[in-house]
Amino acid sequence: GVGRIPQVMVEGIEEKGGTVLFRANVSKVITEKTSNEDGSTTTRATGVELKDGTVLKAKAVVSNATRWDTFYGLVDEKDMPQSEKDFFKRYQKSPSFVSAHIVVDPSVIKPGCLCHHIVLEDWARLEDPRGTLFVSIPTVLDPSLAPDGKHIVHAFTPDWIDNWSDLGSEEYRQQKEDVANEMISRLEQCFLPGLSDAVVSKEVGTPRTHRKFLNRSDGTYGPIPSKRPLGLLGMPFNRTDVDSLYCVGDSTFPGQGVNAVAFSGFACAHRVLADLGQEPHNELM
Repeated sequence: GVGRIPQVMVEGIEEKGGTVLFRANVSKVITEKTSNEDGSTTTRATGVELKDGTVLKAKAVVSNATRWDTFYGLVDEKDMPQSEKDFFKRYQKSPSFVSAHIVVDPSVIKPGCLCHHIVLEDWARLEDPRGTLFVSIPTVLDPSLAPDGKHIVHAFTPDWIDNWSDLGSEEYRQQKEDVANEMISRLEQCFLPGLSDAVVSKEVGTPRTHRKFLNRSDGTYGPIPSKRPLGLLGMPFNRTDVDSLYCVGDSTFPGQGVNAVAFSGFACAHRVLADLGQEPHNELM
């Protein structure tokens, strides 16, 4: 499954002589200031400090965290460049998601069923929390993804973390169950009759899940313009105005989505290597 992707990345890093540390949460980006001849100062990233106090020095620091997590959590706020303050004026956090991974009996998936679907019963609810339901049934393309004789239905819908805050453990568990059952009911009424009786097991993730396990501020899916956008080129590239600190992922050009963040990673790798003199500059990146 998708977990194989980071495993292959680790293998590639180690093959090239790199080291990957697991369960090594970063608590802050270490910076230092130098004075310039014109009286100004330059802030430079020199490494990171882990939550256990370990300090790792580096010629370059790359943050795959969101810009909110990077500049409000890892970098000392007094060192935040004006360009990042401007970013937070132009962009806001998009909502997170409620995701349900459901294992079902095969009888509910009819021959010819397509893999991807979007469920929206009322156009007025297009942008509402839990208004639009996105559905993937990957086992119609690759049955080996599920146990023998079963299918997987993955349904997810946008939602804000505020709708999941201030809940006790039992309230939280019950709300997860209620929202998942509502999603199943909608799918049942739309194109999967008998789904509720066909459910074998399900796992439900919420904005709180995404915040906890993905280390993303409020579980956000990424930035969205807070006013009329300037196009994709309005998004910052990989360099930041903290020298030797780079950002990568959906908070940089070209934005959200698998293809976009893959390009961001490729571009950032080139940018860092070029700045370190290990690769010729490509001005398009």
